[in-house]
Amino acid sequence: MDIVQPWTSVAAGLAGLAFAGIGVSWWWSRRLDKSRRLIDRLKASRELLDQQNNQARRQIEHLQLELTELRLIAERVRRRAANTISPPDTLGPMIEPRPRSVANGLLMSDNAPGAMFSNAEDEHDNSGFEPTQIDRPRLR
Repeated sequence: MDIVQPWTSVAAGLAGLAFAGIGVSWWWSRRLDKSRRLIDRLKASRELLDQQNNQARRQIEHLQLELTELRLIAERVRRRAANTISPPDTLGPMIEPRPRSVANGLLMSDNAPGAMFSNAEDEHDNSGFEPTQIDRPRLR
């Protein structure tokens, strides 16, 4: 046997190990790059969330200050109103709103020029047109 044959097999083994090492390092570097990109994205996301959180806190503080001011203003107005309004018995009788049927009757019996004969809501026939308003003739 020749001395060259064991050296060639050792050299081939070393070359195979070198290529395997290069392949593994290339595969590992790709995984590390993906991991670094993911870490960078997570850091950027965390920074964005921190900024939004700080902004929300500032907005909450601002709104709380405004709410406190509005409460103080409302309390001042309530105190002034309590001091300036006279008791209810000195205001006179309370005026009650008229029912719709009474209001319709008043519209029908009104003799003023330009008054309608009846309420427009009652005569609306859903034809797509507004009800016609008729002016009464003026008597002299």
